[in-house]
Amino acid sequence: MANKIPFSVDITGSFVYSEPLAEARKRYQEGELISAKLHEIEDKEIYRIVEKCKEIGLKCVTDGDYKSTNYTDFFHHLENISKLETPQPEEPNESVVSGKIDFDNSFLSTPPVTQRFTYLTGIIGGDMYAKALLPSPTTLLAELLRPENRYNTGRYYPDIELLVHDIAQTYQKVINEFYDMGCRFLQLTDYAWNLTGDSNIEQVAQAAHLDLHSLIATSAQLTEACLAQKPDDMCISLQFRNPWWKVGDKEKMAELLFSTRADAIALEFGNRENENIDFSILNYCQGKEVILGLISTTSLQPISTSNIILHIENAARLIPLESLHLTSQGDFRDNLGNSVISEQMMWSKIVTMKNIAKTVWGK
Repeated sequence: MANKIPFSVDITGSFVYSEPLAEARKRYQEGELISAKLHEIEDKEIYRIVEKCKEIGLKCVTDGDYKSTNYTDFFHHLENISKLETPQPEEPNESVVSGKIDFDNSFLSTPPVTQRFTYLTGIIGGDMYAKALLPSPTTLLAELLRPENRYNTGRYYPDIELLVHDIAQTYQKVINEFYDMGCRFLQLTDYAWNLTGDSNIEQVAQAAHLDLHSLIATSAQLTEACLAQKPDDMCISLQFRNPWWKVGDKEKMAELLFSTRADAIALEFGNRENENIDFSILNYCQGKEVILGLISTTSLQPISTSNIILHIENAARLIPLESLHLTSQGDFRDNLGNSVISEQMMWSKIVTMKNIAKTVWGK
């Protein structure tokens, strides 16, 4: 199988907010800055991180997710899903359904979703890949089924099969829209296992009157339906966050979730740079490219290059080395925009990733 990801280091998560952007977001929330000025600062900082990625020698770049606060932002740009503001910023904003879920790029609130990618492609230049990051359809399903939202969702979708159908149709349109804009690398990140707020995946299943295995099976079917019309020359990766390892039978879940027609699977392995890692889960990724999330986004300790190389070598016993790629443990900041490490340390980790890749893959 010809590799669809022609580079060894991938960017799979959001970046630490730069100081100018963090200050601008704070002033915007306090009503001291208008949205147009915030967008201007966001664009300036995105340009800066793209230039930094070029300097490091990365071949794939995102916008650092600098234009969003958390994964629900995308959902609230879809048709008939709105945000119900909560009084406390640390509380999750509920996603309220008011009709048939859909996507239309002419819909008034939708252009910002695609404009982010348009701006990114306009500034990268050269032979770099512009990558789009979106929450997965499974995340939207879980978001609308979590206890806080389930009652309202049920008013419009009393049958979960209808909800699954409309989410699939919506994502098919989103994928085609991004493809038509020139996107050839799209990541769908699964946040269903660590939703904002207090809801966990077991509570989502209970609210939907399903057992966990049935919910996982439904999620896999939904993902497959979303990718049913995926263009052959578009690489779509599915990223799974670390918490899912700790729920239920991970082998059974992996068999379901990894079996879709996605081209690549991105996996987080927790803050375990200096520990032994069981890579047996990669047996369910045969025939796909695998993006190994091995670099901690929160540890203040120096990266052990030798340990990371050893982890990659162990993974290569199950997946061909040429089908493996290196990345960080997902996001460098949380849903509230906070980060444990500084922006400088983030760049240091990315440089180390690039150096490790040169040692392992020679590029």
